Amino acid sequence: MIRERVDRLLRRLTTERQFPTQGRTLFIDLERREVRPAYAPRRLVDVFLGGRGLNMFYLANLLDPSLEPLNPEIPLIYGAGIGTGIIPSASRGNLTSWSPDSRILLDSNAGDYFPSFLKLNGIDHLILYGRAANPTLLYITGGDLEFRDATPFWGLNNIDMRRRMAFEFNGAWERDLAMINITEAGERGVRIAGVMAGPKSLHARGGGGAKMGSLNLKAVLVQHLLRLDYAYPAKVSPANRDIARQFMNTGVGKILHERGTPFLYKPSRQIWAMATKNNQETVWLDALDSENFDPFRPDMNGCFRCPVNCRPMNDVTSVYPDDADLAELVRHVEALGYNGKRYLKGDGPEYVTVGKLGPNIGMTKPQIVIYLNNICNDLGLDTSATGGNLSWAMELYQRGIISTKETGGLDLAWGNYKAVAELLFLTAKTEGFGRVLAAGSGAVDAGFYPPEAVKYRMTVKRTMQSDPHDARILKAFALGLAVSTRGFDHLRNRVTLEINARINDEPGYKARLYGGPVSGKPTSYEGKEIAVKACEDIYAVGDSVGMCRFTTKLFNSPNLPGYEQFVEQIRNAAGLEYDVEHLQAIGSNIRGIERMINYSLGVSRKDDTCPERWFEEPVRGGPYKGEKLDRAEFEAALDRFYRLCRLNEQGIPTLEWREELNRIVFGYNVTVRIPRAILVVPDGAITVTQETPTMGALLDRLSREYPLLRKALEDEDSLVNVAINDEMFVEGIRDLPLRDGDRVELVQAFSGGGRRPPAEGK
Repeated sequence: MIRERVDRLLRRLTTERQFPTQGRTLFIDLERREVRPAYAPRRLVDVFLGGRGLNMFYLANLLDPSLEPLNPEIPLIYGAGIGTGIIPSASRGNLTSWSPDSRILLDSNAGDYFPSFLKLNGIDHLILYGRAANPTLLYITGGDLEFRDATPFWGLNNIDMRRRMAFEFNGAWERDLAMINITEAGERGVRIAGVMAGPKSLHARGGGGAKMGSLNLKAVLVQHLLRLDYAYPAKVSPANRDIARQFMNTGVGKILHERGTPFLYKPSRQIWAMATKNNQETVWLDALDSENFDPFRPDMNGCFRCPVNCRPMNDVTSVYPDDADLAELVRHVEALGYNGKRYLKGDGPEYVTVGKLGPNIGMTKPQIVIYLNNICNDLGLDTSATGGNLSWAMELYQRGIISTKETGGLDLAWGNYKAVAELLFLTAKTEGFGRVLAAGSGAVDAGFYPPEAVKYRMTVKRTMQSDPHDARILKAFALGLAVSTRGFDHLRNRVTLEINARINDEPGYKARLYGGPVSGKPTSYEGKEIAVKACEDIYAVGDSVGMCRFTTKLFNSPNLPGYEQFVEQIRNAAGLEYDVEHLQAIGSNIRGIERMINYSLGVSRKDDTCPERWFEEPVRGGPYKGEKLDRAEFEAALDRFYRLCRLNEQGIPTLEWREELNRIVFGYNVTVRIPRAILVVPDGAITVTQETPTMGALLDRLSREYPLLRKALEDEDSLVNVAINDEMFVEGIRDLPLRDGDRVELVQAFSGGGRRPPAEGK
């Protein structure tokens, strides 16, 4: 089936490069060891740009929701942005599929060197499908791809894998080698395993490691770079220097360069918005403020050609073995049969990891958080999902819902660093209680926890929260987390400047920044939908350009590069003429197609919400004591967000916009209007995107998908006729031909009373 979908899709692509810097899209059949190249046509680039945007186009066309996420016929897609490797700090790529953890859209953005190396080998997208017969490594050099046997590397975790690859290919990381790879956790299908993109950089959120493992693909390695041809080469370097100066002159650029993202911990703690012990509390110790990590940060590093260098290196050997807790932790890891001292040095942690492996699970010392971070980096575990699942288990243990009987003797008391470290290794190997964490947010469905455990699972759309902020105070944060298309995730639309007093106290400036009036009170719902939409649009475009979130306008600073700079460098490098309004429309298009993908996977308005705890339990102290989410106010803000974004009551594009997107994305649309007396569906209509030659074929398709409709059509006293393009037919209905763009209406020949039928999900 996937190969038929690929064949159909290739017929709609082109064999010719559409602009100077465009790379190929490679369709890689791992089972048959075949590669088929193509280029995205200009009309698709104009709508989705590249990177994340075009990933969504490819996924929408190749996804079969009737299968399971780990089925090899569900593709894994990698995309570099249109400016990746070209613009300073545009070193990012997106990994996209159907999440085996959340069972919604999997889309993960990461940097380091791989996305840029891929782009600078003339490749924009990799579309991977089919299960390789043996463990496989894809090797790319000079723009060419080879299939290599990865059997000797199967079972290696990240540290050993990177050492082995540098030796095998006689190369050096950050000079002539870049790679994405999975660890043993991904090989074993651990739902919280990511895809490593460097010593620390990880494609997290959604279980991408498990998905890559299901294809029997160990790694994709790129060696050496090619030169890109620019449309206006003389303009690229000067514009790049201006962009670099722009973000290095901001306050956030300077502190990122000095300390990295952990600087965010302190303001979150001081406002009492720090998720602590699975969000039971909202404040934690100042011991984890970023300055307390200074003694353990010997250097800073960064991604491909990025001057910010915001990735902290770490080294806690200065307090080992004098620090009793650290020494005990190292001894415990060695007693488990591992090299405990190898985790005394490494990369990171980021702010997210500080929060998720600090207050979220009751840790109090920077050196302990660093050590656990280094274990996760080696094992390929997503610290957000890992921290979320650990705190879930710990609260269940605290409440007596599980005990040492279920945990295999592990004491899951808050702050028990030895139990946490042991559990990380068990999870990567899917052994003991590690099998429970390996099941991710599906631990209840898998039978590991009782149904009552769901009440304490801090998820949105089955996704553990990606960051440590507790958003009961910050209503724009809460709305953004609720509507994020990849679940409980802040990087889709975080209105970070809600904690900037200068901006909040200047209503005119704030209105200009977001394109409309937004309340300066963080606890107010007024206008927050405007800010969330503005951030969601520019972040989607930033991902499609390849830009790091921390150097994108509106994320931590209003003075970072934004649409204007993207317009200039896309013109200089690619020769494509866009304006700000065009890029904003691309951001909306990406939101629209992502919501359509999620809707096909069962996501609707009911899922655009926040954990019950945030509605029921108030913040217990601090400057905003007593704050929680108000359900009526929240629902009203959600309604306003939907209207502003042209979404219907179920959170998908309104009918007219959906028809337009269908024609662009699928190359086909037939709209079927259905009377509410027969079936209640959003907008009173269903759109069909798979070519359907006759009315009979259409009715058969609809009958399979909507049992209530089938009953209405098959009843002996059915009074349903058919109109096509406003012309009704009362005979020969099944043989009537259908064409792209047709509008079909099911017409009741006679109307009468009766009860309202129940709604169906699509």
